[in-house]
Amino acid sequence: MILNARKSDALGARIRALVEDGLIRKKVSARKASIDVVGHDGLVRDIRAGRIPSFDRLVALFEYLSIPVQFGPAARGMAEDGPASDLNRPEALRAGYLPVPWHRLSAQRGAGPVAFANAQLQQMGLSPDSLWFIIPDRSLLAQAGAGAQALIDEAAPRQATPAPWCFLDDGQVVMARLHWQPDGLLVVSGDAPGAEVRVLSPGGAAAITPLGRVVWLGLTL
Repeated sequence: MILNARKSDALGARIRALVEDGLIRKKVSARKASIDVVGHDGLVRDIRAGRIPSFDRLVALFEYLSIPVQFGPAARGMAEDGPASDLNRPEALRAGYLPVPWHRLSAQRGAGPVAFANAQLQQMGLSPDSLWFIIPDRSLLAQAGAGAQALIDEAAPRQATPAPWCFLDDGQVVMARLHWQPDGLLVVSGDAPGAEVRVLSPGGAAAITPLGRVVWLGLTL
């Protein structure tokens, strides 16, 4: 898959349809849903205007509206010793599509499963130099099935609001929500069955290594 303007418009239309259906089924107004999720009334308004919110806000809204959803298209990984990929051909690069490499902790090498249009990355406020694909060993997020492929931004700022991150914990790459507190505490949470909330002191937080915030999530075939 290549994420271009046409596919981005189609994704936006799909998200709007899911949100409108969720509002009807939950019998809640767009204003109340937005305030409950992000604290102001602009979230659903932006979606209706065609602006796709950040990944963590979208996940939170879908959870609030009880919308089951699988983020990202099915995609097959491409190793550098496998067949040549159309995404790496000169014409694809000239057209503005940027392949993203696998993270150094992944067993895969070469280009990841998706190339993104440079204009789309700029619109999302992402720099190609800080993006990596990685497959978590363990996930605390319900929407991430087995074999989930996460696109992570290693330059993402550490925030006090919960956001999906990949991090290294006891030799495993884990995906969960992280939020850093002003007092130095780090909260690790998830919504998968059996997931527990962990509150780590500054010393305990030093035992895990954040790799990057998850900005896209897909599944293998």
